[in-house]
Amino acid sequence: MGRPGKVKGFIDSVIGKAIVIGIEVFARKSDISLEDSLAELKELSHAAGIEVVYTISQRKKRIETGTYLGSGKIEEIKALAARYGADILLVDDELSGIQIRNLESALDMEIIDRTSLILDIFANRAKSREGKLQVELARLRYEKPRIVGGSTQLSKQAGGIGSRGLGEKKLELDRRTIDKRITSVERSIEGLIKQREVQKTKRKKSHLQTVALIGYTNVGKSTLMNTFLKINNPLKSKHESPVADMLFATLDPFHRKVKLKDSLEFILTDTVGFVSKLPHTLVDAFMSTLEEVKDADLLLYVVDVSNDEYEHQLKVTKNVVKELGAEEIPYIIVQNKKDKLNPEKLLEITDSLETTIPISALTGEGLDQLISAVEGKIMKDYKVVDLIIPFERGSMANYILENTKVIEYEYLNDGLHVRAYLNRHDINRYNLFLV
Repeated sequence: MGRPGKVKGFIDSVIGKAIVIGIEVFARKSDISLEDSLAELKELSHAAGIEVVYTISQRKKRIETGTYLGSGKIEEIKALAARYGADILLVDDELSGIQIRNLESALDMEIIDRTSLILDIFANRAKSREGKLQVELARLRYEKPRIVGGSTQLSKQAGGIGSRGLGEKKLELDRRTIDKRITSVERSIEGLIKQREVQKTKRKKSHLQTVALIGYTNVGKSTLMNTFLKINNPLKSKHESPVADMLFATLDPFHRKVKLKDSLEFILTDTVGFVSKLPHTLVDAFMSTLEEVKDADLLLYVVDVSNDEYEHQLKVTKNVVKELGAEEIPYIIVQNKKDKLNPEKLLEITDSLETTIPISALTGEGLDQLISAVEGKIMKDYKVVDLIIPFERGSMANYILENTKVIEYEYLNDGLHVRAYLNRHDINRYNLFLV
């Protein structure tokens, strides 16, 4: 039995004109204002190739259960659609299947809610097998309770080979098909998670600290990672993190070992970007990927300091980190794109209570200060030790010189005398040579 057709509400790189609408319910608390949410939705629509021709905001006591909008607002949208040639209604909330069906019937427009828009963007951005499977799982979980919002064909009777009887509805068949596919995708993801756990175990055996880049989508995390990677390798590397001026350019965790000029090494991880009101189906599907954040020793909250929504981006990042249970991990706020901002404005938004480093990942400005701050955070578990390593232990001496932060060293008659910063693992390993 093939995969069920998509529920209406999804788009397939359709370029169209949209009216955007958002409702603020008086009694409903939100971490984001209606204005900010609508501005973000317009960015998302641009990423999907949709032109926004008109935006409507409304504040009311409650959402209409069957149609989301009241009859007066529906008539207003009809007139606006005719005036601007709009064929899509983009809704800044997650709609039920009944709401989608009723709005389509009343407006004769394609109805796309915020969740389906984000899922579509993720589907177009996913490159790895795991990323594609995670997005598919999120879409299937979104589709299942919305079957009723799809085609009128769903209400027709269906039977034949593989069905339980001639009286079974097509609706039931589609739900069973989705359930089977969900189970299949979940099993495939579990297998890939096990492979990633093996890779994670190998990284842990290196006893290197892990630093994770996290933050809002399209703030320059991947550019910053590539800047780090070029510290010791100025030539462009095929191992760079993918960079693009678009939302959700990076969906898969990207790990690379970074070696600073003083030989200090750590693992740097690039992660999927955040967005307000990220669909729960997507959060759940990507949870195994987001777990990388919880395993980090240091988090770099990357924000676009030149963006008017800077404070909102930082708030979204902190909220997601809190949801992941990672709020106790040490962090540094990286104010990226300082080259686009007036210096006086930068001073205005600097919080003296936070560790904040303004940089430009593109030009490298401020990177030295960031490196010093990173060192200060990850070096807290290191100790300065004095060692005398005999000449016959040449490989161990080379390891210290090449892979640790060395303060000073000297070759004497009895071996290499060295003072260096060592982590707990290396201190135990070199215990016999401690002075």
